[in-house]
Amino acid sequence: MADDKSKPKLRRLDPQPVDAPLHGDTPFKLIGSGFCPKIVVYVSRDSDGEDAVKEIKITPDSSISTDKVLSLIATPEFGAPIKTDLWVAIKLNGAVIGALPGFRVA
Repeated sequence: MADDKSKPKLRRLDPQPVDAPLHGDTPFKLIGSGFCPKIVVYVSRDSDGEDAVKEIKITPDSSISTDKVLSLIATPEFGAPIKTDLWVAIKLNGAVIGALPGFRVA
């Protein structure tokens, strides 16, 4: 993986879109470059990544992640917005780096 001084870039989600059932674990991948262990991945209501959805937990998958692919698991909990188009966003050192559209709670 890259270090936390590199500038991560988001390319796409796999699958696209990510349809996650309420209270279920949904594996997906974030494809890009420059990923490092300090990146925080979360779901946002908007494209600028400023409105995090706290009811959707994103955790690392046990699969191997690299500086180009992050293997993740999404777990929407009670209160998550259903059938709403959401964004997968990343932060590094407290700053929003970017967000990709294509996440929904089914």
